[in-house]
Amino acid sequence: MKKSLLALAVLGAFASAASAQSSVKLSGGVDLGVIRNGPAKTWTMGTSGSSSSNFALTVVEDLGGGMNVTAYMNHRFNPNNGTISPGGANPALATPQFWRNSWIQLGGAFGAVRMGRYLNPLQEYNGGYEPWGGGDTVGNVHTGGTVVPARYNNQIEYRSPSFGGLSGLASIAAGEDQVAAGNSSKRPVGFGLKYDAGPLSAAFAYDKNPLGFKTLGLYGKYNFGVATPMFQYERAEITSSLDDNRFSISADVPFGAFTGKVGVLRIKRDLAGGGSASQTKLGLGLWYAMSKRTSLYTDMGKPSGDNLATGVGLTSDEKKASFDVGIRHSF
Repeated sequence: MKKSLLALAVLGAFASAASAQSSVKLSGGVDLGVIRNGPAKTWTMGTSGSSSSNFALTVVEDLGGGMNVTAYMNHRFNPNNGTISPGGANPALATPQFWRNSWIQLGGAFGAVRMGRYLNPLQEYNGGYEPWGGGDTVGNVHTGGTVVPARYNNQIEYRSPSFGGLSGLASIAAGEDQVAAGNSSKRPVGFGLKYDAGPLSAAFAYDKNPLGFKTLGLYGKYNFGVATPMFQYERAEITSSLDDNRFSISADVPFGAFTGKVGVLRIKRDLAGGGSASQTKLGLGLWYAMSKRTSLYTDMGKPSGDNLATGVGLTSDEKKASFDVGIRHSF
């Protein structure tokens, strides 16, 4: 009996030591507001920040010797009705519960090796060089990155450590089980380099999606204290006969608890059969930080120029501004 009790005590000690080396973190946020779509002349309630209403579980275990394993599961939802976001965006496959990210990685002094579903390198970088966080709210001037999809299933990636602020990513994914027209069997690949030290940040990235279309991106920003100007440039193949040149210049301007956001996005598309179309979008925003985690915001976005699908000038209705008013809380 004493031996059994001793064995149980030893096992309990080992279990306590193992659990002490692991951590589980719950994070995420809720974003909800009222949105006026100018061209469609509609009012809706929803998440204007497309990636902001979500929750994530992060599990980290220290393996010793500088090694660790991290598992991450991230679910996106629509807070106005509780449905999965983006819901039916993947008609060819079952709607994933963890649509946004689900991966596991082994890390150490060598960097990290990650496997699962997550952003390709180009998409991981480009959101950090636009005031609204890469696509959030109607005011965003995000260049957009890869057309379809932003995240790859069955992906494996090497993530280097930082060398004086310089780091890199390189990934490859299986061709099947991807969200793309025709569910192509071409293997997506991507890589990127990023320099991030002090007030300066710059990145270069390349992506080839499941359809074989390529995107090159160059990004940068500099924090002057009174303002952080940013830029994005992308050369993207939309189809076998359509190419985009996308450029945005923007800035965050903090003053007290407020942050002003301003930017311009310019897209020039080379159309099939010759000719081109160009469109410009002006984005404006004003955000008020009620705390470190809660903000009130209002944004406006106004397009001008051509319809990129047809090359014909936008109608008066299509040029109407959209705006939103909402609240965002992160945890």
